[in-house]
Amino acid sequence: MAEKHKVIIRSCSDYKDPRRIRSIIGEGMEELGAKPFGRVLLKPNVVFAHRRYSRFSYTHPAVIEAVLDELAARAEVERIIIGERTAIYMPTRYNFAVAGYSRLRRKPKVKFCFFDEDALVEVPFQKGSYHNSLRLSRTFVESDYKLYAPKLKHHMTSKLTCAIKLNVGICDHKERLDGHDFHLEEKIADLYEVGYPNLVVVDAVIIGQQCEMVAKPLSFGVIMMGTSGVAIDSVAARLIGFDPNEIDHLRIARSRGWEPASDDDIEIKSDVPLDELREKTKYLDRKFSNLLDLDTPLRIYLGNYPGGNDICHGGCVNMLKGALATFEAYKPGGIKQAQDNAIVIGEYEGDVDGHGHTILLVGDCTKIKGKVTGKTKRIKGCPVGIPYFSAFGPFYCKLPNLYMDRDYFLRFPYHYAVSSVVKFINRKLR
Repeated sequence: MAEKHKVIIRSCSDYKDPRRIRSIIGEGMEELGAKPFGRVLLKPNVVFAHRRYSRFSYTHPAVIEAVLDELAARAEVERIIIGERTAIYMPTRYNFAVAGYSRLRRKPKVKFCFFDEDALVEVPFQKGSYHNSLRLSRTFVESDYKLYAPKLKHHMTSKLTCAIKLNVGICDHKERLDGHDFHLEEKIADLYEVGYPNLVVVDAVIIGQQCEMVAKPLSFGVIMMGTSGVAIDSVAARLIGFDPNEIDHLRIARSRGWEPASDDDIEIKSDVPLDELREKTKYLDRKFSNLLDLDTPLRIYLGNYPGGNDICHGGCVNMLKGALATFEAYKPGGIKQAQDNAIVIGEYEGDVDGHGHTILLVGDCTKIKGKVTGKTKRIKGCPVGIPYFSAFGPFYCKLPNLYMDRDYFLRFPYHYAVSSVVKFINRKLR
């Protein structure tokens, strides 16, 4: 009889005791038989960070520090590389600094690698259905051992972001946008082939609700560990209120032979009753999952993607969810105070009246197949990036202006300049 895939869940009420966190990780590694060696690539989840309105969207530094200390103490580990590529248009080094990661660079054996600055190498796929190959960070590809440390969060479109979806952060700008549309779930499943972690340590002490970029916190009080991303995500899905088959990228990954094939092949070792954990997420806040349910004067018209029979969930629809969630996190009540502009995504069958305001056509493929009353403005992109839409939102829709934030003025330009220089050196001069 085949051995079951083990998922360990250990109680950890807060981030205040680093020895407790390290003890959980060390003991978990022993129980799982995990033996990191050589050049270990440690990948956290740092999609976005802000000192005021995005403090719970990234793996907490205390968890990363505990992992680093445990790895550094092992003679088999030569180097620990913390590698990540945060949200597009945002330098990873900026988000690392805001998230409080900078001090970790001084830890023994530690080196940072910002994938958006690193040299790229072409990597072929054997099981990919959307991707045949991708250019990925050389450091990531050449690592000997991969340890993923995701933050457990609800995702507005994919429902769950944990171990498997963490691989979106191994893609460079161009590679990340390719397929980030109605192919998104398929793309995530493809990436699992090249981004298969040897060990997963999940920060579920505080988990994220609503939007993954600007998550609303929920105290969950555990750390999860396992050697299979599929097993971890299957357990995590159930703990936050989803059937694993509802998570499309997880279902696709399983259909391609990634184990465990079913939950019957998973052994959960938890010191917290699972019913107690599920009770905590019984009323998980999933706001922004459906644009048409939002309390805002904005009138949103959703059409199908060209040649399809559904909206582009992973593309401009996903972008607009993230943009509105960010506006709301930046200024609570901000989307309720917006103008009643019409925003159109996809090929919309019907009439659209601008009510005297500019009608925003979001995305390259968007068109209105009906009567248009008022002037229109196209916001180009496939998909449109959140930062790009955020530049138009305040002007056309009277949404809060994110770019007036003092942190961007004081910190962002410096990190952007340094990132650009290092990227040029690594990709053009070497």
